[in-house]
Amino acid sequence: MASISTLIPVESNNAQAINGISPELTQAASPIYQRSLALLREISAIADYAVAFNAEFDSGVVNQFFPGLISQPWLCAMRDFDWGYHSINSHGAYKLTDLALWLGIGISTVHRAGDDVRLLVECLNRHKNLQKLVEDAIALAESPMLEIKALVSYDDRHKASKAKFAWDGERKIWYKSIRECLLDDFIQSLDFDVSVV
Repeated sequence: MASISTLIPVESNNAQAINGISPELTQAASPIYQRSLALLREISAIADYAVAFNAEFDSGVVNQFFPGLISQPWLCAMRDFDWGYHSINSHGAYKLTDLALWLGIGISTVHRAGDDVRLLVECLNRHKNLQKLVEDAIALAESPMLEIKALVSYDDRHKASKAKFAWDGERKIWYKSIRECLLDDFIQSLDFDVSVV
């Protein structure tokens, strides 16, 4: 696996406090980034999937700034890949750095796209059966996402929380998003009923 990294010329950077990239620094990339985007288009044209750690976020950024650049379906390395790592976050989300540290990978920098890509590539390189990891992720990603709500009383709300449902105060429901292919097994693990929203 390999990656290419280049800056894209911008007039302002709202995330400068996080990534430390000044807009002036990006101006030097002007003659290079178009060729980098052309190469990315070529790579994308022969790829079956795009992979990102948080695909929901990354696909939105790519589509916002580079519409049509990637037309393939996205696989989310955080939600679609079964690394064996289990987050304590109530939504099942976790940071790439959490996964990397769990895999024994040292971390030198974060919050730069290139660094995050290299870190994800190293996580993939550490997996003992990469082909099965990806095949399972594809099968999972092709299953439709459903939103379910926990049918619990106020007194039993802790059960929904323990099962990693999130509270939506506006709709006044405990909800969770889950792939359709996982729904039956998940329901069998619960001691309360659910319904599809």
